[in-house]
Amino acid sequence: MTEMLKAAGFAIASALIACVLKAAHREAGKAAALAAGVMLFGFAISRMSSASQTLQAFALQAGLENGRLALIFKLIAMAYVTEFAVQACRDAGEEGLAAKAGLCGKILLMGQTLPLIVEIGETALSISP
Repeated sequence: MTEMLKAAGFAIASALIACVLKAAHREAGKAAALAAGVMLFGFAISRMSSASQTLQAFALQAGLENGRLALIFKLIAMAYVTEFAVQACRDAGEEGLAAKAGLCGKILLMGQTLPLIVEIGETALSISP
């Protein structure tokens, strides 16, 4: 809860600063908002180690291979980075670029998941009568 309050306080203070800067110089306000967004994203990512440890312990209990767990972490990270890029583009007023970044992220995610999807399909076919 304390971490969330820190992040929320930083976000609100950054939004106020960005608004004041936008009134004086529009691009400076956008730059401040983007910088604050990058800092918030970094803060959130730095706090992911406990979630990572929890997932690793669960995977170990479930007998999941390290390669599959690494793929899951990679997919989650790709989704978060894509969403961050989309939101940053929207904040900059670039809706078209945001849509293209989102589509690119989805295509890249699909490419990363195809081997897993094929493996699941092969397993399903091998156990069917």
